[in-house]
Amino acid sequence: MADETGGGPAAGWYTEPGTGRQRWWSGSEWGSYQAVPSDWTPPRETVAGNGFAIAALVLGIWGFLTTWIPFFIGLILGAVPDLLAIIFGILGIVRANRVGGTGLGIAIAGLVLGTLAFASIFTGAGTIW
Repeated sequence: MADETGGGPAAGWYTEPGTGRQRWWSGSEWGSYQAVPSDWTPPRETVAGNGFAIAALVLGIWGFLTTWIPFFIGLILGAVPDLLAIIFGILGIVRANRVGGTGLGIAIAGLVLGTLAFASIFTGAGTIW
């Protein structure tokens, strides 16, 4: 551990006095970096989310619940979310296929709810009963 001159410890990784942490000793002062602990593992890679799938499900639920309100209120509150649920459901399925299936079931559920609610408009849902 002695340097070439024999005047003190050579530069290297040492346990810092008082803290017990591994620090770099330059030969005259402690460095600012710690050695990587032996049990350290790199952070896991984050999985890309599927916002289209979530949007399709939320809009599909909203449209499915509001399209049935009578006196054309359901058509006003439900038709646009129904169409958006269908569009976002398709986009969510496409994105799920690109990122390895993340959100595929949610996108399909939003697409089905949006399609059922939108198709119910043509059977009289949301009109005067």
